[in-house]
Amino acid sequence: MTTTLKIPYGNASFEEFNREHFAFVDKTIFIKHLEDQIFTKYPILLRPRRFGKSTFLKMLKYFYDFALADYYEETFKGTQIFDVDLPSHNSYHVLNFDFSTVYGDTLDEIKSSFKEELLDGIQNFKNRYPNFIFDLEPLTNQDPNSIMTSFFRAYSKFYPNQKKLYLLIDEYDNFTNNILIQDQELFKKITAANGFVKAFYSLIKKQTSSVIDKTFITGVTSFSLDSLTSGFNIAKNISTLPEFNSYAGFTQNELKDLLLKLIDFKELNLDVNNLIKLLELHYNGYQFCKNAQEKVFNTSMCLNYISTIISEKRFIDPQFITDPACGIEINKLKQIFNNTDPNNISNIIKLYFNNNKIFTISALSQSINFNKNEQYSYEDLISILFYLGFLTIKPSNNFNEQIDFTIPNRITDTLFKEYFFKDHIVPNTKEEHEYLLSTINLQEGKEDLKDFIKSCEDYLGTRLSNQHLLHMTKNYLVGIIKTKLEQDPSLYVKDELSIMIPALGERFIDLYIKSNMSNQSYIFEFKYLSKAQYKPESNELKKLVKEARDQINSYKNATIFIDHKLYAYILIFVDCKCVHYERV
Repeated sequence: MTTTLKIPYGNASFEEFNREHFAFVDKTIFIKHLEDQIFTKYPILLRPRRFGKSTFLKMLKYFYDFALADYYEETFKGTQIFDVDLPSHNSYHVLNFDFSTVYGDTLDEIKSSFKEELLDGIQNFKNRYPNFIFDLEPLTNQDPNSIMTSFFRAYSKFYPNQKKLYLLIDEYDNFTNNILIQDQELFKKITAANGFVKAFYSLIKKQTSSVIDKTFITGVTSFSLDSLTSGFNIAKNISTLPEFNSYAGFTQNELKDLLLKLIDFKELNLDVNNLIKLLELHYNGYQFCKNAQEKVFNTSMCLNYISTIISEKRFIDPQFITDPACGIEINKLKQIFNNTDPNNISNIIKLYFNNNKIFTISALSQSINFNKNEQYSYEDLISILFYLGFLTIKPSNNFNEQIDFTIPNRITDTLFKEYFFKDHIVPNTKEEHEYLLSTINLQEGKEDLKDFIKSCEDYLGTRLSNQHLLHMTKNYLVGIIKTKLEQDPSLYVKDELSIMIPALGERFIDLYIKSNMSNQSYIFEFKYLSKAQYKPESNELKKLVKEARDQINSYKNATIFIDHKLYAYILIFVDCKCVHYERV
């Protein structure tokens, strides 16, 4: 598989896209959207990690900077904004900072690293404007505000009576978010009312009356927004305005265009529309505004997938490829839930299993301040999960102030289930680990699974209380058995396995098990009834058995199982008892 275009995975350098022949999604029209919006000249746009924020900021720099005017045509020719030909291009002095590089384990280390980024940003400015005379050497031992005060003073003398400075700040909250995970007390010191972060933004606000005309700030969460907006209270978070819903991330049409540029679908014997459907299930589903027109795909996940199948020269199901760089991981979920009341976790687990995974709050938390609250409220928790990309806004035609959130795709749904089951439903205790399911026949690839089913019944009967059974669903049941099976290293276990069936399309298998010892595969279709619903030998039960039998028979025709040794079963449970066991 060959392509004449390069894949921009991991490359945020917008200025290289045209020059170095990268395939890229054209987001330049959002420059005009920024100029047209009337709410603020100092916008803040938050998005989850690896959605393309840094690339967008680089694009703004090359569009607006006086010093980069000679590169305008080669950088923007062929883009939407080039055709619009805005007169504002290359009309500003641009000062940019990237706070993703700030690090440290103590207040002094973080403050020093923050200062170094300011010095680097100013040096970069000087490199682009060699006529700008400003000696950085005497400032190396100064605090951040002294450095910036000296810069602004020099700028105003060098460019008198010109309010032509555009300040770009990328990842404003990266270092504070990292500190919050490790040391909450240190986070409080950094973001406190008398901290250097608030002092920095207070100075920025002051300079908007003299030298700064515009700012553009990116970030991930509203953890540190209180420090930013209390000091720079004219800045406005426009992250949920509908016109900016897809400023980062790929729309379906954008992704399709990118795929056609990069992948030889004839060589892969693959249809682009079928691939889009698969990618939609696993990487799409993000909506950042209540009444946005369409959802967006996670940028980095898509580019990582494209890069993988091109390098492998074969089709790979997206459900088996995740991008670790996105920060969508179970440890991050644990860290979030560790900072909230256990009752909030219980509430979310109940909603997850019993309410179509819908979580409603009155309004998105715009500023989460740990200096005022030790733990996330329920509203804060849902908001943080949204900001980090674990939840997304659910489309709604309601005109009330409430906002519904849901899980965007299968990748994040799998993480939620894994976290809920392993940390809360099937606890990691010595007693739990000592109870083993009978998996010997599964390991050896045998057909008879009666002992395995009996061990599941015994385990569920011991493990589940009447309280558990009140909220029991098929997915809850399968999740418990799957989590227990994962303790056996000789088995590969997956629930809700996505398969493609000729003439039927995509379907999902409740439970898939493959023995690493015998290479035998097993698939299961589960049905669940409560005691109140169950009537032995009833027509309703017979219909349920037939439905399960038809489903499992269709699953056996999936293309993924062409070369598999496969056994298929239907299991119907009533509470903790399997009332129907059948190999199909």
